[in-house]
Amino acid sequence: MAKIHAGDCDFLSGGTDLLPNYKCGLNAHGHVISLQHIAELKQIGRDSKGAFTIGAGVTLAEIERNTEVPRGLADCAAHVASPLLRASGTLGGNLMLDNRCHFFNQSYFWRRSLGYCLKADGDRCHVVPQINEGGKSVLNNKVCVATHSSDLAPMLIALGAEATFVGPDGKRTIKLNDFYWGDGIARFDRKPGEILSHVTLPPWAFNVRSGWKKLAPRQSIDFSVVGVAAVLELDGDKVKTLRVALGAVDTTPVLFDFSQQEKRREPGHYLFVDAYKNMPEAVGKKLDDALIETIAKHVQTQAQPKLNVPMAPDYRKKMCGVLTRRLLTELRGGGK
Repeated sequence: MAKIHAGDCDFLSGGTDLLPNYKCGLNAHGHVISLQHIAELKQIGRDSKGAFTIGAGVTLAEIERNTEVPRGLADCAAHVASPLLRASGTLGGNLMLDNRCHFFNQSYFWRRSLGYCLKADGDRCHVVPQINEGGKSVLNNKVCVATHSSDLAPMLIALGAEATFVGPDGKRTIKLNDFYWGDGIARFDRKPGEILSHVTLPPWAFNVRSGWKKLAPRQSIDFSVVGVAAVLELDGDKVKTLRVALGAVDTTPVLFDFSQQEKRREPGHYLFVDAYKNMPEAVGKKLDDALIETIAKHVQTQAQPKLNVPMAPDYRKKMCGVLTRRLLTELRGGGK
C-alpha cells in the first residue's frame, strides 16, 4: 500500500500528533495508512535471542507500567502529555513527532496571514530570518530550526538504543542517535515506504542508573521546552559511563557522551548544537559536586534553544544546566 501511494502517504498509529497537524493543514498527504492492527509492532520484552525490544506500536502507558524497562525510560514515558494521550500515543509516534515551532503549529489562516514559513508552504524562516554565508548576512531560505520535542528519543539515545526499520528494500537497523538530522524539515533518515518496527536496548542499559527531567509550561499535556536524560555508571565513586541527552533545544536530540565513544555526524550548520566542542573529561574522575557543576555548565553552554517554542531561550538554556545538575545529583545518590 505504501508503495502504491509512494510519496503521498503517512503512517498512522496513535495519531495524537499526526491528526492535529492534519486538521491545521500542516504538510498533509493524500493517504493515511493505519498500523494499529499489526500485532508484531505491539510486543515488548525479550525476543528469542534475549534482546530487549519495544515495538513501535507499544503505547506510552504500557512503557510507563512495564517493570522491566530501565527506570529512566519508564519515568520519561510517565511524563508525556496526559494519561488519556499516553493510552493512545505510541513509541513510534513519539519518536517521529514532527518538529514544533510558533510559526508552524498554527491554523492555515494564521499561517497564510503571515506569509507561511519555510517548514510549510513558505520560503523563509521567521525564527532566524537572516543567516551568515560567506561573511554576508543573507535571507534564511535554507535552514529550518523547528524544535524536536520527543521525550522518549533523548532518553532512548542516552540508553544506546538501536532502531529497526522494515520497508520495500528489506530490514535495516541503525543507532537511534544516527536517525535524526539537523534539519527541522527533513528531520530523520527514514527511507520511502519504511516503517519503524521496534527499538532494541543494549544489555548495558539495564546495568546503569538512568533518569529524566523536563521543563514545560504545564507538567501535564504540554510538550517539553527542555528535556534532559542522563545515564550514569559508577566504579566506586568514579565515573565509568556518563551520557546526557537534551531534548527540545535543537532540531534533533543532542547526545553528550562523555566517553566520546559515540559521535554522530557533524551538526551541519553553526545554528545547531556541537555537543563535543570543549567537552570536559569526566570518565575516571570522582563524581563530586565540582564535576557535576562542570558537566552541567558544559551542557548549558553548548545548548542553543531558539525562540520558537514557549519560554525564553535564555531561560531554557539556563534550565539545561539546572536540570542536568539536579538529575546527576539524584543519580549519584543511587537507584536505577
